[in-house]
Amino acid sequence: MSNNSGISISKNLQKNNNSKKNNTQIKKKNNSRSNNKNKIVAKEQTNSSKQVVKKINNVNKDKSQANKSKKLAKIRITPLGGVEEVAKNMYMVEIGDEIFVLDAGLMFPETEMIGIDAVIPDISYLVRNKQKIKGIFLSNGHVSSMGAVPYIIDKLKCPVYGSKLTIDLLKNHLKQLGIKRRIKFYYVKDNNKYDFNNASVTFFKTTYSMPDSLGICIETSQGNIVYTGEFKFDQSVSKEYKSDIVKISTLGQKGVLALLSDSSNANVKGYNVPENEAAEQIDNAFYQANKRIIVTCYASNFLTISHIVRAALAQNRKILLLGQAIKASINTARNMNYLQIEDSNLISVEELKDYPQNEVCILSSGDQGEPIEAMKNIAEKKIDGIQIESGDTIMIAATPSPNMEVMLFQTLNLLVKLGANVVTASKRLHAASHATKEELKMMLNMLMPKHFIPVQGEFRNLRKHAEIAGETGVAAENIHILSKGTTLELSGNKSKTLQNNVPVGNMLVDGRGIGDVEDSVLKDRKLLSNDGIFVASYAISRKEKTLVGRPVIQTKGFVYVKKSMELIKEAEERVIEYLENNPIKSIRECAAVKAEIRSMLSSLLYDNTKRKPIIIINFSLI
Repeated sequence: MSNNSGISISKNLQKNNNSKKNNTQIKKKNNSRSNNKNKIVAKEQTNSSKQVVKKINNVNKDKSQANKSKKLAKIRITPLGGVEEVAKNMYMVEIGDEIFVLDAGLMFPETEMIGIDAVIPDISYLVRNKQKIKGIFLSNGHVSSMGAVPYIIDKLKCPVYGSKLTIDLLKNHLKQLGIKRRIKFYYVKDNNKYDFNNASVTFFKTTYSMPDSLGICIETSQGNIVYTGEFKFDQSVSKEYKSDIVKISTLGQKGVLALLSDSSNANVKGYNVPENEAAEQIDNAFYQANKRIIVTCYASNFLTISHIVRAALAQNRKILLLGQAIKASINTARNMNYLQIEDSNLISVEELKDYPQNEVCILSSGDQGEPIEAMKNIAEKKIDGIQIESGDTIMIAATPSPNMEVMLFQTLNLLVKLGANVVTASKRLHAASHATKEELKMMLNMLMPKHFIPVQGEFRNLRKHAEIAGETGVAAENIHILSKGTTLELSGNKSKTLQNNVPVGNMLVDGRGIGDVEDSVLKDRKLLSNDGIFVASYAISRKEKTLVGRPVIQTKGFVYVKKSMELIKEAEERVIEYLENNPIKSIRECAAVKAEIRSMLSSLLYDNTKRKPIIIINFSLI
């Protein structure tokens, strides 16, 4: 019993031991499998992590290369207009392979530019590189900043950025010119930001003669490039005109690589006349007027227009708007609630006779918004239904551009002869729209630029602004007075000036023709206006190659024909004599004969009159 029991216990122990051994082996095997599985998972995780790290490294590498590329992108700043002249503002900023155009303005023609409607910058460089242009960025809606857009947009085919008022005024301008191009417009607010490959573009509010005026900032990897546009500082203006001084100061704290700033009034000391004082002067002029008041101003000067409208309505005067430009501007301002005028306060030319003269205000501007031409047309009785009468008060609420000063003084003399009481801007009727010396200092001190480029002004203005920049701490070697077509190149801490880097000049707009009026055409027009035209016509027999009948002489603007019959008769005899003494052998000689006759007549006419009319020789074959 005991032996069997012992055997049984021994077998059970052995069985238990075998079971434990098997369990241990199974456990070891399971552990081995688990370890292998963990190793596989760990390996997969390691591989996955390596791939993620590799992707991250590649992304960082791409970003690094992109940033490196941005850092290596050269910055080039070139004025295409707006320097050494007033208006025609256009500045090109090239960053790597991208071009940003700041403003695209026109200039009113000088007196000797007979028949020319406007002068715009030469855009031949932009046309050759139009695929690089990211857009035209407009600072305001005055024609000096946006007036060239209708004439160049078809060639550049790029988008246009500007505030709502600016774009709407531009659309009016396009409509007046009959231009129906499809243009991509971007309505800009001062808090907008537009990102491009090499730069970003942001905006800040400025004070100018119209609301919605903006300064422009191009953010680059090397620093900010700031363009002020036309501006001033005036604490008396209403909210929609106020500058964003906080944002301007913030830009300065972030760092400004280069500043392009308005120089138009750099030679004027102190501060501008506040707008509220200009408004008081206009009110006084209105109260002193006993008859009609005829006012002219820039169609885009909404500050002055608002002063005039308020003064007229305060005296219960009805307002007549003269000129498409000022009608379009005021309608746009009314639609945007920048100007409050009821329809009942506006009258037409035909309704003038229905109101006493002391209840009428005529507000005028030229076809392109220029004031002096508008007043000249009224004085010369070129406007149907309106004539200057003795006792009328004439207000010229604008400072003329230098090329319009001759026309202004001629017009003033004519107005005084007609018996009008003339009140000009010299009596503080018109607050200037451009920053004076102390205001320019304020802008410089807030932005603290490394490089400074004075723009928008004649050379004397640019030089004075450069001196002001030096006074505020800009290093002399970083102040650059650039002429049109000269480029300032910035790369890292290096800068250099490239003289005559871009072809520039004036493109003359004559009706619908753009750039097709050469200097020779202007010269001929000047000769026509001064000395007139002299035409000699004759007929040549195709068979005999001889003169048929007598030459016919016609003149316009050269001499009074009835008192110069002897000279005209002598010209006829000279033509006959020449043709008889120089017989034509072949029809091919006719062109050479024309040139000889023209030369002969030129000498004859100058010897007798000391004038040089344009001489045209006509011949026909019969």
